[in-house]
Amino acid sequence: MMSDAAKFTALESSLDRAILAVSQVGITASDFQASSQPVLNQQIQNLVATMKGIDILRPQFDNVTVPMDVFEYIDSGKNPQLYTKDCLEKAIAKRQEQQAKTDSLKMLHDTLLEDLQKVFPDQLREYRIARNL
Repeated sequence: MMSDAAKFTALESSLDRAILAVSQVGITASDFQASSQPVLNQQIQNLVATMKGIDILRPQFDNVTVPMDVFEYIDSGKNPQLYTKDCLEKAIAKRQEQQAKTDSLKMLHDTLLEDLQKVFPDQLREYRIARNL
């Protein structure tokens, strides 16, 4: 059984070969002449064989999921490797926002306790005893 790294390396290599095969077919087809038909046929057969190779690898990746946002990154011309970085930055920003809200609520709580101590000292003492504060 192949390691995960070896499986991904094999897939990457197959995808590189497929990209090259598609490029070669495109170049030949864009400047097509009747004499280049056998070359084009061979390139198409090569492309089909490469795609079959990728299909053979497919079951090894059944448990791999790719977030749809990654495809949106690719479609918009961004590097998909930036997806993780951007997700981390968003998570850090969200955490800072939540921390600010938590800090504000703690300050409100403390302020309320101080004001209640001034206005209702007996009731606050009972509250603190009941809450084990």
